[in-house]
Amino acid sequence: MWEIIRGNEYFYIVTYSLIVLIINLDYIRDFKNIKKGLSDISSDEELEVDTKSMSLLFIVLLFNFLRRWFIYLLAMLITENIFVISISFILFVVSLYDSIFNYSLAKVKKSNIALYLAVIDAIYISTFVIYLFSV
Repeated sequence: MWEIIRGNEYFYIVTYSLIVLIINLDYIRDFKNIKKGLSDISSDEELEVDTKSMSLLFIVLLFNFLRRWFIYLLAMLITENIFVISISFILFVVSLYDSIFNYSLAKVKKSNIALYLAVIDAIYISTFVIYLFSV
């Protein structure tokens, strides 16, 4: 199994990065529809999921790890650049804040942090992939 992975790490990293990039671009493209759908829901009581539950928080944090934080970690470890480390840390803190404190429906409706993060992540991932091709 390790023979398949060894020597092809950059291929897997680029593939993963492109998948996450596509997810971010789809989110950016559908953001207006998502906001419109959220505005159609009138209150937290209409949701069948308790937005304050620990299991939902765990799922949100796991999703953010797979969608954002793992890319930040890979970029920091591969580039070892202080600028990349700083940007990654700032993006991590902002996305962690968004994950932990924007949990209610009213806050999600008002917040555009997820959109800004998706745009910045798309630029960040694109730059990282270009860097990988140039190495």
